[in-house]
Amino acid sequence: AVNCAAPLLDMVRYERFGLGRAWVHEYGSAAVERELEWLLSYSPYHHVRPGVRYPAVLLSAFDNDTRVDPLHARKMCAALQHAAVDGAEIVLRREDLGHGARSRSEAAGYAADVLTFLGAATGLRPRELPTR
Repeated sequence: AVNCAAPLLDMVRYERFGLGRAWVHEYGSAAVERELEWLLSYSPYHHVRPGVRYPAVLLSAFDNDTRVDPLHARKMCAALQHAAVDGAEIVLRREDLGHGARSRSEAAGYAADVLTFLGAATGLRPRELPTR
């Protein structure tokens, strides 16, 4: 099972959104043919293939994220849902937050959602708590 939060996944178009232009020196630019080849070689979005048995995936997008545009998680979720076989659970979780800034109660809720998803996807069975 996979938990993927605030991801940068479309490496070919990342520089067109949000702070992407600031990362060109680090990742390269699709406008430069040689760099486009690099980007395509490792861009997760561009490696999604139809008919593949993907694991359960929880993608989290934060609508007010100024660093990593939430479109990356949305696009990857749609691509995986379209490509996956055997009814793999591919889920998008979204919040009206920025990149990591949240209250303790929101952080606890997020952690509970992630752990619940991963536990269910990996077959974890809840145990009854002992009573006193």
